[in-house]
Amino acid sequence: MNKQRNEISRERVFDAIRAAAPTVTADVKAIQAEAADILRESEFARPDLLADDAADALVQRIEAGLVIGTSCEQIATMDALPNAVDQFLAQYALPKALQVQRIERLQKLNWGSLSTEVDIKNDNTVGLCWAEYGIAETGTFVVHSGPDMPILLNYLPLYLIAVVPRSKILPYMDDYALIANEIAQRGETPRNMCLISGVSGTTDIEGVLIQGAHGPEVLHMIIVEDQ
Repeated sequence: MNKQRNEISRERVFDAIRAAAPTVTADVKAIQAEAADILRESEFARPDLLADDAADALVQRIEAGLVIGTSCEQIATMDALPNAVDQFLAQYALPKALQVQRIERLQKLNWGSLSTEVDIKNDNTVGLCWAEYGIAETGTFVVHSGPDMPILLNYLPLYLIAVVPRSKILPYMDDYALIANEIAQRGETPRNMCLISGVSGTTDIEGVLIQGAHGPEVLHMIIVEDQ
């Protein structure tokens, strides 16, 4: 009986959609012109960045405390990454162990005494991921899910380190939207495109902010110059 009712309701919904379908044929050139006008207007709506260079603007935003629970540093080469990670672990008095994303550019580095295969299901662990892009406007980094990018790597560890190529830091959020559209046009959209802007948080009724409520409590971006 319930199944029959559901089917009837479903048909009613589709009948309503079909009845509401537009009858006027849209002019493609008119739509494109309207979209171009909207994009031109958005240029004036964009907030000023803290610096002319997108990477410098992202760093200044983080250093000004405008990205919750986030710190950053810059390194010249990928070879300097293990030492930067070692210093981060020492700063928080953490064991020399973390989970490093399993991609060649990270796995081939000389990690020395650092263990890179910690189980992130355990408490108080550290994860390290490779960011596809950074966004200066919001202090965001972007990760795309895939066979070598498990999304839980960004949410299970208490401490998260994101490696961001300086050359992939974009000025504004809509700059990334254009890139996402190009990816979609190629039919290559990943299952998850995660834009992470600081650590997660929640506030109780008395206004007490709790960081790391739904993900890492501490976020550290390492911007690498040579990528």
